[in-house]
Amino acid sequence: MLWVTVCAALAGNLSAQRRARIGPTVSTIGIEDLSGGSHAFTSLGGSVALLTGDDGEMGLAISRYRDLSPDACERALTFAGLESNYYPVGADGVAPFASSAIGLARVTESTPRFGCGVLPISTATSSEIGLGFGLGVRVNLGSRVAALIEGRFFQVPNSAIQALEGRANLSWAFGKPRRTELLNGTFGPAIGILLVAGGPIEGRAPTFGVRFRRDTRKSGTLGLQVDYASLRISDGCSAECEPSAVLFAPGYEPSLHLGWGRLYASLGLLLAGFPSQGPDRGIAQGAHGGIGADIATGQTLMTNVNGRLLWVQRNSGENVFLVQLSASISRAIESR
Repeated sequence: MLWVTVCAALAGNLSAQRRARIGPTVSTIGIEDLSGGSHAFTSLGGSVALLTGDDGEMGLAISRYRDLSPDACERALTFAGLESNYYPVGADGVAPFASSAIGLARVTESTPRFGCGVLPISTATSSEIGLGFGLGVRVNLGSRVAALIEGRFFQVPNSAIQALEGRANLSWAFGKPRRTELLNGTFGPAIGILLVAGGPIEGRAPTFGVRFRRDTRKSGTLGLQVDYASLRISDGCSAECEPSAVLFAPGYEPSLHLGWGRLYASLGLLLAGFPSQGPDRGIAQGAHGGIGADIATGQTLMTNVNGRLLWVQRNSGENVFLVQLSASISRAIESR
């Protein structure tokens, strides 16, 4: 009934909006058990979204995860969330995007969460806030069909659901996005290293990720960097001491444009998703700030170097400070 209502509302406004899409979504989510083994599960759902401009879209997604338990325990999830996709180079053609989601998660879960069939269990259903963030690409197949593929970190606090998820959506699309005050953006691969500045966590390998940048028509630049980081807990840890994390760092960059490129400062929030078993499993929050430079490399390329201080607060309340030095290369950003 909900989808009939949504479709009717969209159909009545297509001539005015001409920038919506609606379609089914399938996903595969990997959840670890207590021994660290990963188990894959599938879900079905659907989404309806509206392009708010050439830079992004907002939408509603509903997914049903019927069985998320690797043993005789019971674990199921229904998630209805508000999703946002940010397109740094616009939503036409082949368009990469950064995604974020927040919504209501109805979780049915056994207590204890693992090892059912050995211990007495009980089952309860609760309502929690679900969170997700990641990267994807949208491919426009003609003027009426759009396909989206996405990988994200997804968490439901107070449950065993902290996982990496792959999603695919096929949508019927309506029209073109309207223009905004943003110029054409750029993105490219990034690599970096993490240095300890304080706290019991250090980097044990280079970080690998994607860096997005886009100028406004007035002042400053909107930035986002998403990294996969291999970490090590260097103090007070006896097991599960080498977690990996997905770092999601949006920020604002006041800029000074020079003849050779751009010098800027950056400041923003930081989310760190830990999908593996261990004391940090889940989402940790913090902030980041630093300086960087975009250096013109020929007529079409841009090299970036930057240094940032990362602050993350662990689930235990401990503060971790890391210095990230990174570099990336991308197509040159459109300037004002």
